[in-house]
Amino acid sequence: MLDISYDDWFSGEDVEKIPVESTPFAQYIYDKVGDVRKRALDDTILHSNLVSVFLDRLARALVIRGCCHDWTKFDFPNLTFDEHMKIERHHLNIPTGVHDDVDLLDVLEFVADCTSAGLQRKGEVDLRYLQVPDDVLQKAVYNTAFKLVMMCRLEEEK
Repeated sequence: MLDISYDDWFSGEDVEKIPVESTPFAQYIYDKVGDVRKRALDDTILHSNLVSVFLDRLARALVIRGCCHDWTKFDFPNLTFDEHMKIERHHLNIPTGVHDDVDLLDVLEFVADCTSAGLQRKGEVDLRYLQVPDDVLQKAVYNTAFKLVMMCRLEEEK
């Protein structure tokens, strides 16, 4: 089988941990003055920067997903269709396609896959293929947050 893996976009030896500084004043910027307002502005900038880093990591991981999409289809005749559906992380409309660590990247790849397949095959998207159980979507949200946390290391408060 081909040796392509993109499951660990959030961890691994080659992924630098993101330093996370405490920003307890970031949410308290309104109606503040003086040194407290300055601290709130500084904390808000740090918060905004971390959000940007998270979104950048997710965007890069999505690009890799696009490059590796359906890679198991090229391992014929070694894999069956059922094996392909189990291995590929984005087949969220079948129970065996949902991985325990499903995340929002899987959801986005699923939407892109179903949309492109519908348009390319029939010129329209059949919404029945886009149905994902609510619990799978909720699990994807939680797992994505967990994976973001796993990318980080908390800094000691100054």
